[in-house]
Amino acid sequence: MKMLRNMFLMGLTTLFFACVASQMNKTPNVELDQMMVQKSFEIAVRTAEPQVTQAMTQVANSGMLPPGSSVSRIDVSSQGYFIKVHGDSVSALLPYYGERQMGGGGYSSDTGIQFSNLAENFEMEKDEAKQNYKIRFRVNSGTENYFVNLEIGNKGSSTSNIQSSHRNRIRYSGKVQPIDEPTEDSEK
Repeated sequence: MKMLRNMFLMGLTTLFFACVASQMNKTPNVELDQMMVQKSFEIAVRTAEPQVTQAMTQVANSGMLPPGSSVSRIDVSSQGYFIKVHGDSVSALLPYYGERQMGGGGYSSDTGIQFSNLAENFEMEKDEAKQNYKIRFRVNSGTENYFVNLEIGNKGSSTSNIQSSHRNRIRYSGKVQPIDEPTEDSEK
């Protein structure tokens, strides 16, 4: 009987701490909310997560991926890759790992994903229960159309899913931060 009582108390304690932890995650992040309302933020990309295909597996087996990377998760944290949202404008400089598809639209010399244009069909919604954001938009780079889905967590972590009109989809993970505005000292 004593053992049953101890197991019950241990279960109750675990449940209590789980509830407290989940409530802590629901605390609003004022800085993140402000960036989202102003539509002014940058995602510093840390990893690229391509679709695992036979061709990608061959690349990984050849030893061409950076150290510490795998075929499904490639570390790009020190490369300066980003996605920026500034008002209605969106821009990105991202690496691309995956297969390019044949199709109408021609070829481009861009090996990565690059765009800087106005966002089309921009939608943003906040999940109040989880305190996170989902953002969707479409952007044209001139030679390709990109469909972008961003999920931004309460602590600023992000997942970016990008589908292209000419390439297999790819996902990136990163961290949201305010856009670095140039200072007067850096312009001199």
